[in-house]
Amino acid sequence: MRYQYRITKYDPSLRDSYGAFQNPDWTSYSDVGRIFGGVPLSEVGYLQVEASYLFAVEAFLTEAKIGGLLLRGLENHTDRELPSFIQPHALLTVPQCVEFARIALREIAWGKLVVPSRAYVHFGYDYYMYLGLPLQCPSAIAAAQKRGLFVEHCRSPYLRQRSNTALNLAPSGRWTLRDKAPRSAG
Repeated sequence: MRYQYRITKYDPSLRDSYGAFQNPDWTSYSDVGRIFGGVPLSEVGYLQVEASYLFAVEAFLTEAKIGGLLLRGLENHTDRELPSFIQPHALLTVPQCVEFARIALREIAWGKLVVPSRAYVHFGYDYYMYLGLPLQCPSAIAAAQKRGLFVEHCRSPYLRQRSNTALNLAPSGRWTLRDKAPRSAG
């Protein structure tokens, strides 16, 4: 991926020399009701920030002309039932990716959204989100920043070096996974 971003609610100017954010701040939906900087985090306050992240996912994927991503490494962290479209290796549409982003940001489930060698959306600890895209997406960057998010050039720490599978569009119009490893004759 040529363009890789870390998208967060954290101002980079408030990071230490190692990149760690220095101010106490909420990092999870479970922090609603707790006090940060003398102010309790309300559900409304949480939902406003979450909406900015969800908007960013949709804006970046749309501007980069990514129509869908595969769900890899699905982990359900709760006993809650997930929507039926959330299945291991499912191909999610952009609206489904946005809904999965909501679920991941709320720490209900986790997974990586990918089109191997083309695009990804990853969710990290402490409300960090990483995107890798084939296009720069200046409109999405500006829109995310207008909504209070910080967009930094950064490679996802959840990105593997190489993928052994490729995504193919089958003649039937369905996406399939293909092993990229060379096949032996015989």
